[in-house]
Amino acid sequence: MTIDDYFLKTEQIIVDFDLVVWHKTEKKKTDDTFGIFKGLLYFEEGRLEFIEVVRIIAKKALKIKYKYHFMTNENKMIFRYDNVKHHPNISTFPHHKHIDNDIIPSSEPDFMLILSEIREFKNLNS
Repeated sequence: MTIDDYFLKTEQIIVDFDLVVWHKTEKKKTDDTFGIFKGLLYFEEGRLEFIEVVRIIAKKALKIKYKYHFMTNENKMIFRYDNVKHHPNISTFPHHKHIDNDIIPSSEPDFMLILSEIREFKNLNS
């Protein structure tokens, strides 16, 4: 796997997700093994801002840094996953999830998990 393969795979997940109304992504490639993928996805119920700093090691994608921030159209945060090293008391440090004012342990999410949570949010609010 190269960084281009990772970008293509993730972009396809976004394009195939039926709830995406509009999206804009940006890819920055340093070389075949390192890049930054960021973007904004709009849904009827809100939007997702994300960034992934990815290195390919042994043909696998390793997220050095990530943030997935989902909020309503009224700018109320629903959830945010990130791995910023600012909550060392969390058992999954540095990985964690923000929900309202709570910070909870979480594993590193992938795009499919994020999109499934957005679908769940839509289903609960329909």
